[in-house]
Amino acid sequence: MRSLHSFCIQYEIPKTTLKRWLNDNGYDTSNGLTPDAVAAAKVHFRIEEPPTPVVTGELSVVTGNHCTSIDLPSYQGLTVDLAQFRDSSALVIENPLAVADQFLQAADSIQLALQADIAAREARLAQTRQAQDVIAAKAQELQLEQRLYRLQTGQLDQAQTAEAQALAANLEALQRLGKPADTQG
Repeated sequence: MRSLHSFCIQYEIPKTTLKRWLNDNGYDTSNGLTPDAVAAAKVHFRIEEPPTPVVTGELSVVTGNHCTSIDLPSYQGLTVDLAQFRDSSALVIENPLAVADQFLQAADSIQLALQADIAAREARLAQTRQAQDVIAAKAQELQLEQRLYRLQTGQLDQAQTAEAQALAANLEALQRLGKPADTQG
C-alpha cells in the first residue's frame, strides 16, 4: 500500500482531485492506495515513469518509449467564472433543504391537526350516538308511562266521578229528610 499523500507529493497532483477521482471510480482510499489504484491513477493523470537504466557490467541500457512528453500546465490558483459559459440565469432558492424541512414540519403539523380533528369528530359522534340511544330508550319509556297514566287517570276519574255522584246522591237524600229553613224577607 502506498499513501495517498506521498503519491500526490511525488507527482504534484492535488490530493482532493486524486482522492475524488479514485473514489468516483470505485477505489477505496481509506487505507492508502492499492497497486491497482496507483496504476489507474497513473493512466488517468498521464504519469509516465522515467526510463529505468539497466546496468549489465559496463554496458548501460536505457529503456523507454523514446517519446517526447509534454509538460502539463498547472491549473492551481486558476479562477474560472462559469457565467461566461451561460446564456441564461436561473431562479434559485437559498438552502432548499431547509425550505424542504420547514415544509415537512408544516405538513406534519397539518396532518396531526387533521387526525386530531377526525378523532374529535369520531368521539363527538360516539357521544351523540350514546345520547341518542339513552334518549330514545327514555322517550319510549315515557310514551308507555303516558299511556299507562292515561289509562289509570281515566279509571281514577271514572271512579272519582262515580263516588262523587254517589256522595251527592246521599247528600240530596239527607237534605230531603229535613225541612227547608224559613226565608224571610
